[in-house]
Amino acid sequence: MTYLKTTHTRRTLLLPLLVASAGLLCGCPITQTQDTPARHFSERAPASGMTYCIYVPSNYTSETAWPLVITLHGTFPWDVAEFQIREWKALAEKRGFIVVAPKCGSLSTQGILPVSQSWRLSDLAEDAQGILDVLETVSRKYNIKRNRVLLTGFSSGGYPMYYTGLRNPETFHAMVARACNFERAVVDDAELTPQTRRIPTMIFVGKDDPALQGDSWAAYRWLHRHGWNKHSAKRKETDGGHLRRPETAYNYWVNYFGGG
Repeated sequence: MTYLKTTHTRRTLLLPLLVASAGLLCGCPITQTQDTPARHFSERAPASGMTYCIYVPSNYTSETAWPLVITLHGTFPWDVAEFQIREWKALAEKRGFIVVAPKCGSLSTQGILPVSQSWRLSDLAEDAQGILDVLETVSRKYNIKRNRVLLTGFSSGGYPMYYTGLRNPETFHAMVARACNFERAVVDDAELTPQTRRIPTMIFVGKDDPALQGDSWAAYRWLHRHGWNKHSAKRKETDGGHLRRPETAYNYWVNYFGGG
């Protein structure tokens, strides 16, 4: 079996096979409106060098602490940080939260081609450092409600979501997996404390998304085997296929856990 290889830097790995086949596979279209009064923009976290997209609502004021959504993209070229910010920004404007989309590693978020386990884990370790750096960078610039930080991933963005969230339970208020990939190797060596097991985790998957049904069940069962209960870890099937569903993730966060 041939694996992808990369140096451990925060740069995009070119995937000629994926790009060549992009027109043959079904992508994940962004259906959310792009008509927002403010513009999203890109920045770089200084310590890690991780780039990220950010949207700050037009009525932002530093006098109020704002909830934060950190959303992690899936496999290039079907999903990138730019796509994630575009799917979330109208909701952020309407509901009143800041959203950031870090640019993760090309192997950590590879959900189609086979990847060496050691290379993926190395990329994920860099992702985790970068995501925390992005959070600290944004928190220095804006008044963030640090006890209301949602970590969510779409598709293979589940790899860095589980890896980072389970290793930093004091940082994230909840995790929401949206049609996410899952591997035990990503989570098995995480140190699980009582605080970790209190991270509310919701797993969404489309009824017509057979490729991710197995991964969603694997994640759900892993969580329950390791101390999550029926209230702290849930799995839900939604109508349709491999769809982005930021509204579903946000509504769960707010309605069930008081995320806003």
